[in-house]
Amino acid sequence: MKAKRWMMEYGVAMMLAILLAVVLGHLPLFRDTAVGKLHASDVVQFMGYGTGIILAWFGARQLAADPPEEWKWLVAYRSLILPVTTLILVGLAYHVLLYVSQPFLGKSGKETYNWTFIIGLIVCCGWLILTWLQKCAPQIASAEPRRLRKAA
Repeated sequence: MKAKRWMMEYGVAMMLAILLAVVLGHLPLFRDTAVGKLHASDVVQFMGYGTGIILAWFGARQLAADPPEEWKWLVAYRSLILPVTTLILVGLAYHVLLYVSQPFLGKSGKETYNWTFIIGLIVCCGWLILTWLQKCAPQIASAEPRRLRKAA
């Protein structure tokens, strides 16, 4: 039951934000309206996709804090939910932020922007590996003998 509620709260809100970003971002009104180099379609796509990313992260945070009873297999891996989600969302945020920042980036600004995301992705990978080593692997290793004892 909790899984359905979670999907309704976060999943539907994410899909609506992304759908509205796609629809509004392709309307001629938004494509033709601009302030300098920045088009209204880029702003609305940034806002919609950015909202989807933020909702996905909050949903993952909620899932990690309180996993549904129906998903018992997830309990051993719940520490990995936030690092994996953050890694994926940082990769997606690279393109989303370009909607509003690309018109203002020069060559050196684009290189700085790229390196910022490269460092962010490497940090997320480190967080994921450390979480696996410190939290998940010991928990899974300690659970295996219990399963073997139950089988015997």
